[in-house]
Amino acid sequence: MIHVSEVLALPVVDAGHQRLGRVDDLVVDSAHGWVEHLVVRTGDARSVLPWSQVAALSPEQGRVVLAEGASPRPLEGSGTDGDFLCLRRDVLDRQIIDIHGRKVVRVNDIVLEAQGGRLCLRRVEVGLAGAVRRLLAGLVALRLVRRLAAGLSQKDIPWDYVGLVDPRAATIRLKVHQQLTRMHPADLADIIEDLGRVERQAIVSTLDTETAAHALSEAEPEVQASVVEEINPEKAADLLEEMPPDEAADILADLSEERSEAVLDAMEEDEAEDVRELLAFREDSAGGLMTTEFFRASVSWRAGDVLEALRGFDEQLADELDEVPVVTEEGRLVGVAPLVRLLRTPADDAVTAACRPESPSVAPSAPFAEVVGWFEKYHLRSLPVADEHGRLVGLISVEHVVRRLARRE
Repeated sequence: MIHVSEVLALPVVDAGHQRLGRVDDLVVDSAHGWVEHLVVRTGDARSVLPWSQVAALSPEQGRVVLAEGASPRPLEGSGTDGDFLCLRRDVLDRQIIDIHGRKVVRVNDIVLEAQGGRLCLRRVEVGLAGAVRRLLAGLVALRLVRRLAAGLSQKDIPWDYVGLVDPRAATIRLKVHQQLTRMHPADLADIIEDLGRVERQAIVSTLDTETAAHALSEAEPEVQASVVEEINPEKAADLLEEMPPDEAADILADLSEERSEAVLDAMEEDEAEDVRELLAFREDSAGGLMTTEFFRASVSWRAGDVLEALRGFDEQLADELDEVPVVTEEGRLVGVAPLVRLLRTPADDAVTAACRPESPSVAPSAPFAEVVGWFEKYHLRSLPVADEHGRLVGLISVEHVVRRLARRE
């Protein structure tokens, strides 16, 4: 095994042992991990050399020997295109996503393996051993550095589990991108929170809209606002349209008025109207807490009709459903039926037979303290919000209350 810290700054000599410069970087194909080129520095000039022209690379002997007829060419531009990365510039000391550990860490060193005359990128080191190896590289004899590092905690991540946010192109390797989309939104939110501002934007921009929206819903409010503030209004609008209107309104309320309006203007008209209505309420009022997207049953339905209708309801909203409000044809609230009671009610019985005895509701202007009081008194899972005519206009779930309590602390 060879560590990148042992290779950087190694003298480079030609076949006649004439010194040409020092190793400045290694260029790898990030998809397959093969080292494709060496970047050689001579004074202020840099040149690039194909790996096929390297005859020997030996940290123990302290040099890189080129093959007969090797001819470094001047480095043009960044030196990397497409899936190619410079290990020193793009990976060392960078924040990376540890897919396996579901966290963000910093790269201290990189492990390469000689295989069939080539060098292959195997893993990155994020523990103390890698940090010490980097710190002492070139200052202490290689044998002593290896001995010291061997006695320290070894912590590394296989390259397949590394999610590298490419600072040049703001992209993530395809394989890692696919793993990110399979993560639980809460785990992905933790990763987004741990990244820097630029990296957050890169992650959100490359995820599909549904995955990004679910992850953003789980993130801290300041992170939500930061992401929506940075990405273009059209992308932000797509994300917010995937969220319940109350969550979208909470995020927009934390933005500047100018930015909030730009995102609302980019949203579909119906979705934007729902969010504007919620933004009109005070943040700590019932109207500011409620969502306007929820399932409701008609008072004329039987218990079996409700369960049948639920089968065709939006899957995301249905997953969060604990109770079903029952309304008249005019939309007036009649009661609330917990799903457990609906399941235990004969299919031919009226839906009202499943309603709980107590069915309190609050006005949109009700303060937060009153909302919390009703949840505490009756151990509610949800609380309807009705207008002055008794028409159901929104629903507050216990999750909404808990989230707002957490924001207050």
